[in-house]
Amino acid sequence: MLPPKGSSEAESWVAAGQMAAACDLAERIKVNPLAGPCFLLAHEEADRRALQGMGFEQIQSSVNPFHFGGVLAETILEYDLDHLAYFGGASAPLMAEGDLQQVFEQILQQRTPTAVVNNLFSSDWAVFNNARVIEDIKSQLPSDNPLGWVMQQEAHFDVRALPPSASSRLDIDTPTDLLLMHGHPGIGRHCSDFLRDTDKVLLDRILNLRHVLQTPASTLSVIGRASSAVWRELEERTKIWVRIYAEERGMVASQRLARGEVRSLIADMVNEFQPSVFLARLSQMSDAVIWDTRVWMGSMGSWPSAADRFAADLGWVDQISDKALRNLTLAIMESQIPVVAGGHGVVAGGLLALLETL
Repeated sequence: MLPPKGSSEAESWVAAGQMAAACDLAERIKVNPLAGPCFLLAHEEADRRALQGMGFEQIQSSVNPFHFGGVLAETILEYDLDHLAYFGGASAPLMAEGDLQQVFEQILQQRTPTAVVNNLFSSDWAVFNNARVIEDIKSQLPSDNPLGWVMQQEAHFDVRALPPSASSRLDIDTPTDLLLMHGHPGIGRHCSDFLRDTDKVLLDRILNLRHVLQTPASTLSVIGRASSAVWRELEERTKIWVRIYAEERGMVASQRLARGEVRSLIADMVNEFQPSVFLARLSQMSDAVIWDTRVWMGSMGSWPSAADRFAADLGWVDQISDKALRNLTLAIMESQIPVVAGGHGVVAGGLLALLETL
């Protein structure tokens, strides 16, 4: 499945990268000997044409407005499917052909209800049997994220989540997710070509961050919804000091964001000191920062548009209409140390991808 691309330059840039990732995934699926018929649901005509040219059949869904569970259940019933592999178009840009085949084999060997997902608590893809059960739980699936959890808790599937890695956790939701793939050994040819044509200024920010990670005794600050798995990988793969400021994990899944209940001590400090002063103080104790800024956004009470969020991630200050976000982005761009900002992926799959390039 591929979503609409949005109207802004930043949204279009991300959509082009997501399409590149979808083409890489499509190629890997098509060479998998265990894959059956391949279907796509894409909003943009250009995306549909590209994937149809690779042998995918466009789904004609009657579910309007779009509801993930409804579309999934309708497709399963229409094509009489018992086994299904669902992928968000940009959900597995670094997953190797062999890893895909192992997942397919695992499900085909099971007789009881079983699923393999990339992440139990926020699923971007799932491969499972007993597919018709989706009809019974479709109302609880407004998006793909709760898929693994609902299958386990409500449909009593044996849901197996892959261990955290860039292969299992990197999902391209934001510009920085794309940029952090640069140089990864598992990148596909379409994404590689896309990043090769990317503005050097954007890639330099990632290269500067990588340099800090490769310099013994440097200090990296990680801000946002970071997990213990990421901290462990940082300790195992680098010889640097790490400051972790972890806040508001699960703010989306728990609906705290939707209810306006996000609270952040870091955001309070940013707002009290002003962004430039906060970053100046942080630069006195860090050589680089990787920052999940969505926690700060959630605490502000007014969620910026996708156009503003993506422009902020790219550092395109002039294209940001939200004043507070523009001020924060300007401070980030003027910081004396490398600061890489984005969504949850920058402190999860994206950071894991960066570590795997060292």
